[in-house]
Amino acid sequence: MSDSCLLPEFDSAKVAEIARRLFALEGPMKQLHGERDLNFLIDDARGKFVFKIANAQESPAMLECQHQVFQRLAEAQVFPSVATALESVKGNLIETARDTQDNEHYCRALPFIDGHLWADFDESKLELLADLGHRLALLDQALAGFSHPGLERPLLWNMESALPVLDDYKPLLAGIAERSLVEHFEGGYRERVLPVQNELRRAVIHNDANRQNVIVDESGQQVLSIIDFGDMLDLWLVVEPAIAAAYAMLDEPDPLLAAQALVGGYHRALPLTSTEIGLLFDLICMRLCMSVCICAHQRRLEPDNDYLSIDEQQSWDLLDRLQNISYSDAHDAFIETCCSV
Repeated sequence: MSDSCLLPEFDSAKVAEIARRLFALEGPMKQLHGERDLNFLIDDARGKFVFKIANAQESPAMLECQHQVFQRLAEAQVFPSVATALESVKGNLIETARDTQDNEHYCRALPFIDGHLWADFDESKLELLADLGHRLALLDQALAGFSHPGLERPLLWNMESALPVLDDYKPLLAGIAERSLVEHFEGGYRERVLPVQNELRRAVIHNDANRQNVIVDESGQQVLSIIDFGDMLDLWLVVEPAIAAAYAMLDEPDPLLAAQALVGGYHRALPLTSTEIGLLFDLICMRLCMSVCICAHQRRLEPDNDYLSIDEQQSWDLLDRLQNISYSDAHDAFIETCCSV
């Protein structure tokens, strides 16, 4: 099972030519990080834009889906800033370009959202985590009832496929200790999540509110926007705050307190059920387990791409700490948080 793929191969001069020809974008250009897309920040006379060249395997339906989502979020005023797509010189939101191997790639341009990455802050303020939870709840509410054919595709980061992902990639982990740690949390997922999975509320969720995808204001207390909607899925609603909480806990002196702040912000705007609250800890841990296993797989495919393993060591460190927190203690903490908001 894999959706990992190499970045498109275009040099900077070719990217500049394509951006100018298709979207009339000209100006100083800087390459940005990306897992699947080639991203360039272009300082055009009209403002700053992110010019994106998608991987050859990218579905145009998924890109169209993202644009519809951007519009819904803008209309609902979920974030202070939402990057709605720029029209090309032909009036299209998506254009195509071919690489030197004659592979066709989809291209688009999104306004650059000025701010700081969540990852730029050494410490996550509880106010920021609460606001992130709140904004994710508003996002999920804005997408209530939304559907699109582009969402129907295989995705490695699908929590419903967590166990097959672990089965495929656990053998790539460094040693017995690492595999045993993953299997420890896998047991909780099997025991508590699997029996109730068909009872869980479903929704279209962002599915990847990590520290590279959240834009934060200067104070580090407010979320300006969330970017990179390429992992959106129709999935269990509770996965949304669980994923964000997993990243909120990284490198924190009190990881459970950080997760509580985020979950509290989410629950205040979109209340979780008692069943969903009871699964938060297992889903948080499973996301971290998926992360380290997928990272091992991606590192094998692209050993020189440091971006793919950006949170790997922090995830291992957090898993090591979380194995010393009992399920009952974590559950009680989340219950207390949700009852107090």
